[in-house]
Amino acid sequence: MKHTQIRLWTLAAAALAGCGGGVTLTPRCGDGVRNEGEECDDGNAVDDDECTTACTLPRCGDGVRQAGEACDDGDNVDDDECTNACTLPRCGDGIRQAAEECDDGNTSPYDECLPECLAARCGDGLIRRGVEECDDDNEDDSDACLPTCVAARCGDGFLWAGVEACDDGNTLDGDECTSRCALPTCGNRVVDPGEECDDGNLSQFDACLPTCLAARCGDGFLRAGVEACDDGNPDNSDACLIACTPAACGDGFLWAGVEACDDGNTLDGDECTSRCGIPTCGNGVVDPGEECDDGNLSDADDCLSSCLAAWCGDGSIRAGVEACDDGNASNADACLVTCLPATCGDGH
Repeated sequence: MKHTQIRLWTLAAAALAGCGGGVTLTPRCGDGVRNEGEECDDGNAVDDDECTTACTLPRCGDGVRQAGEACDDGDNVDDDECTNACTLPRCGDGIRQAAEECDDGNTSPYDECLPECLAARCGDGLIRRGVEECDDDNEDDSDACLPTCVAARCGDGFLWAGVEACDDGNTLDGDECTSRCALPTCGNRVVDPGEECDDGNLSQFDACLPTCLAARCGDGFLRAGVEACDDGNPDNSDACLIACTPAACGDGFLWAGVEACDDGNTLDGDECTSRCGIPTCGNGVVDPGEECDDGNLSDADDCLSSCLAAWCGDGSIRAGVEACDDGNASNADACLVTCLPATCGDGH
């Protein structure tokens, strides 16, 4: 119908011109004839068909909403209510509108702009690649992800519940919390506060005790290769001296119940024998106050049982030396003072 009208108008115009009616038509947009400078002319006043009322071909941005266009506001502003592509603005079209924080034109939840056109941030529950280590969408600093979107680790200063026993903000040993975020304990091979040593074992025979105290004489533990004994007391009168050496005769300490004396040497002939006994007559040693000691109690030899040297007149007959000995200085009896028997003619 539209093309028929155009044809009729064209024929009418030609007839008037041929009849010399004296009427001259001026070419104009809308006369149905495509004149010079016109892209089209469909001879109607309809703006949203294949030819606008301005005799231009329809295009996005001409201000006329054509079929297939969601809108057309006729401007070159992209971030208003109609884009330059004649589409209604939407999140994800790559154009940041006033109500949007961002719009990167994609639906990835792992970059700087979320699919909802909100700027990605720590705590949104989405892990931003290359920026965040984790994102658990909470403010809890005791779980596997800190509120700063950094993965929890030993030494960060936050106690990871159920994983760490402590966290002092460093990874050093020797303080109140170990480099593995465990409480210091004796036996962990680290000398922690209050410990003198820590060799990581429970042996009581080496230089470090199971209590993490340095082994020392008097601790009651025998240190192999160093101490001969250790009874854990400061008593020098028992079998182990306070120097952790066994008690012995001649050490200068009286071993109760074992020694009668101990003068610090193992010599005989003084106030204490080499066996730490009190000197006695008959022990075979000439002790102070003794003239002799032959180790027996016989009075018939050169040394009497009193540890005095035998002499004529001592009252004991020295075998093979004296014929008699009546223990007196009288020559008027049967035994002379020379320990010879009295005889006729001896002059007494």
